[in-house]
Amino acid sequence: MILGVFDGHNASSSIISKKEIIQASSEERFTRKKNFRGFPLNSIRQSLEKFEYEEYEEYEKLEAITVGGIFRKGERLKNIKELQKRLEIPIYYYNHHLCHTALYKLSGFKECLILTMDGGGDGFSSTVSIGKKNKVDIISQSDLIDSIGDFYASVTELLGFKPMEDEGKVMSLSSYDFSECLPTQKIIDYNCKIKTFKNYLGVIGHESTKTLQKIFLTSKNLEWDKKYEISRYAQNELEKSVLKLLKQFVFETGIQNIVFSGGVSQNVKLNKKIIEQEFITDLYVPPFSGDEGLAIGSSLIHSKNNIFELKNTYLGYEIKNNNVNDILKHLESNFSVEYIEDKEIPNYIGNLISSNNIVCVARGKMEFGPRALGNRSILALPTKKNALKISKALKRDSFMPYAPTILDECMSDYLINSRHSPFMTTLFDVFEDKKSKIEGTIHVDGTTRAQTINKEFNKVYYEIVSTVNDITTIPAVLNTSFNLHGEPIVCTEKDALLSFNSIGDALLLGNYLITKI
Repeated sequence: MILGVFDGHNASSSIISKKEIIQASSEERFTRKKNFRGFPLNSIRQSLEKFEYEEYEEYEKLEAITVGGIFRKGERLKNIKELQKRLEIPIYYYNHHLCHTALYKLSGFKECLILTMDGGGDGFSSTVSIGKKNKVDIISQSDLIDSIGDFYASVTELLGFKPMEDEGKVMSLSSYDFSECLPTQKIIDYNCKIKTFKNYLGVIGHESTKTLQKIFLTSKNLEWDKKYEISRYAQNELEKSVLKLLKQFVFETGIQNIVFSGGVSQNVKLNKKIIEQEFITDLYVPPFSGDEGLAIGSSLIHSKNNIFELKNTYLGYEIKNNNVNDILKHLESNFSVEYIEDKEIPNYIGNLISSNNIVCVARGKMEFGPRALGNRSILALPTKKNALKISKALKRDSFMPYAPTILDECMSDYLINSRHSPFMTTLFDVFEDKKSKIEGTIHVDGTTRAQTINKEFNKVYYEIVSTVNDITTIPAVLNTSFNLHGEPIVCTEKDALLSFNSIGDALLLGNYLITKI
């Protein structure tokens, strides 16, 4: 078994065996500081405690530490070396983008074209590789200065949002404008001759933001129409450049199965565009494609196995009923509590949702990655009224859309060009006659970032949605992450109760159903 560590932006740790990912969690979930940057002490401690004391006796011994990213010094190096001293096993450092690339081992493709793209890491901002069995051949790469991910982050900052966190807001705003906002100056593009992105600004980071401010003639207090225009331009340039790159390498290599990793791959509008191209056969986006996935990626590089099974992302902290019981002893009197047997959970929760209650769920193992997929979720009927109600409670930006979870067997009735999508990594157009059924989860452009679910992925969650379908004839629920505005997704029993004070009518915490009186 291998312990993976990433100690940069959105730090994480993981444990993998010879065939599967056993444990993975982001440090932010424990520190409650979003996108925590630093040594993932709590995440590692939780992984090792489970490894040493609980369910891993049937697995092989811990044999190595792998680290996502090469460049480190000072405290970062000291923390890693102290961990090695404690565990007395070898340590291996792997390149940032190679760690993103290694997630191709989760795709199931025998051969694939792998694209990694983000703001930058270990000297590069993007790579193109061919993955086959246990071998990766890099065939193109872009330097930090030519980062299209940094360009998008700079636009995020330009619009008054947090770079490296709020890029999804830019993507959402881009759907509100259909004009062509084209500055006379070329900003970024993909150059087919030299096979790299080209940043014509010649600067990155905050300097890039300042230059963009001059180009777009913006001020600190931008009108919304201007934000729409700039967002639309940034999204168009991203899509155009990435598709240009992909088209070149698909035709050069003949490989039509694509793996897309790195922070930019979290842009679901771009992913939809990629899937729609006739020269693409299939696209796989890992459910933890951002920097949180570098811990796992580093271990996958080190492993001699070339195929790993990823059944779901329930890899983190596990809610325990005995912990819940201890906390409930101190619960205030304005709550009612009922213990529910496992087999009764779908009926109870499905009926509550169907009766138009907003239900928070924190049970089982926490998801790894940015998406809540049923174990740390806020669930409701997918109505516009519920979407507005939840946005108000969470103080969420009104232009940010919600996502539905739809039963696999019903997805083709709702989603145009439907495909199994358990991890919410792409968008779908919705059939016109179904839009009113799930209107609270449809964006202004008519798309939805659907999770499709079957019983094998999450039996209890699947049966909850099935119960809602039986009662309402709508095979879907609104599913958003269980967290307050600006906070990470809830992790522990205590986190869930604290957040429940501000959102929801009922909370399923382990097997305990807590309702507000």
